[in-house]
Amino acid sequence: MRNQPRMPAPKQPPQPQKRIKRPSRVRLAYFVWGVVLVLLLAVAEMSYSWLASWLFYVSAALLLLSFALTRKPARLLNVSRQLSASHAEIGQPVTVQVALEWERLSFPGWMLVQECLPATFRAINPCGRLFLAGRASSSRYTYQVSGSRRGYHRVGPLNITCGDLFGLDQVTTAGEDGSYLTIYPRIFPIPLLRIPSNRPIGEAHSSKRIYEDATRIVGVRDYLPGDSLSKIHWKASAHSGNLATKMCEPSSSVEVHMLLNLSAGDYPAGGNEVELACTTAASIAAGLLMDKQIVGIQSNGLDSSENEYETFAGPLVNADKGVMQFSAIMSLLGRLQTTEKPELAEYITLVHSSLPWTATIMVITHLLSDASATALESLQRSGFEVTIVFIGEGELVDISAARAAATGLPLAIIPTEQHLATLEFWQPGQS
Repeated sequence: MRNQPRMPAPKQPPQPQKRIKRPSRVRLAYFVWGVVLVLLLAVAEMSYSWLASWLFYVSAALLLLSFALTRKPARLLNVSRQLSASHAEIGQPVTVQVALEWERLSFPGWMLVQECLPATFRAINPCGRLFLAGRASSSRYTYQVSGSRRGYHRVGPLNITCGDLFGLDQVTTAGEDGSYLTIYPRIFPIPLLRIPSNRPIGEAHSSKRIYEDATRIVGVRDYLPGDSLSKIHWKASAHSGNLATKMCEPSSSVEVHMLLNLSAGDYPAGGNEVELACTTAASIAAGLLMDKQIVGIQSNGLDSSENEYETFAGPLVNADKGVMQFSAIMSLLGRLQTTEKPELAEYITLVHSSLPWTATIMVITHLLSDASATALESLQRSGFEVTIVFIGEGELVDISAARAAATGLPLAIIPTEQHLATLEFWQPGQS
């Protein structure tokens, strides 16, 4: 059954706003004004100056008025946010339309409404609006954003800052609502892959004679007892006077089930290897699906839209082909993140019995431990076709590749994104 992209659970209605304390600079301004008022009062008492007394009373009145007007800040009654797309590529603009309704204020002042955006997002045009309090109680505006990094990002909530016209005081309230946008990983072109397969009858050459394609005749031989009548080459038999049997080329179709390792212990902290692993998985999936092959993916990573695994298999997209399959895989790759448990060796043991036997298991990882290599070797002995793609470079990657080569697994190494253009698997022991 084709897996559809899992959408986040429906959000609850906006909760009451959290009151945020007045900024420290505003509290400092009140302190400074207090000192100024005390000095003005002292000067007025000592000099009996009417000017100093007048300044004291006017300043005190303005300060008290500004404080009283902002005691009750604006309160959002309703907020709706619509994104033009729930998924986007890196750098692709997404239009956000915000409609809001707030409790109308009677005091004169200003109100600044502004969206909170992730650090990796860029607002193409202003993501906020400035209003004069009391003139309206609802508004609607539109802006555009673009993301610069793969992930499952929250757009929002709205922050409302209210202030008086004198500029003496301001207070901020924050909403609880937010919308989510999935940014896909990058895709790079890859060459046509030569991947061993257990799936019978297709476009790929197979090393196993049990999968012979009757449409690919490579010669004839003498008839042997037990040969099927459907394999007899009647024209050759008539020409030679003896029964002849067709010799067919063994072939299979390609079905790849990617197993993306996102165990935090196998990746350096703060490195780019996790992003490269997701980019590699996306590029391989796109290339195979473009060739009308069957692709599936699962991972021991964590789906950002879920609090925990729905099943022991973790985030999973069953093997299939077509445009919808590409969308499902890209959506999952956009949401995945590293997690501490389970480690790769433990995860392979957990999912061993549920892996599709007809698929080639392609493991994508940065490092490979001894336990993980043993688990993959066990998969291979069980009859699975297993390949492995190493991400990144360095001494630890070379050691991991040597560990995989010792088990006889076909492997490839992708040090950087540019090396995806020359991706090729090589069999240990072959030049």
